[in-house]
Amino acid sequence: MYLHLGADCVVKSTEIVGIFSLLDKKANIYDNFIKPNLSNGKYRIIDLTGEVFPSSCILTKDALYLSGISPGTLKRRKEEDFGINAVYKR
Repeated sequence: MYLHLGADCVVKSTEIVGIFSLLDKKANIYDNFIKPNLSNGKYRIIDLTGEVFPSSCILTKDALYLSGISPGTLKRRKEEDFGINAVYKR
């Protein structure tokens, strides 16, 4: 199954290591993880937010995605297999 992260970007659910909130001040994900990895080149940083402040960080095996979609929404989509039973009408 795939998870839509925003800005026409989808990733395989099995490749997702974690979904983190960038708005949670206690977690401090940005200072402790994202900022150090911007310079070392271990992960590709993919910003899907455009002009919106990122609210979530999605870590995969080889990339770190910044998304404007809330971590709660992404989690719900992942758990519900978002779109698998969708009906598209013209």
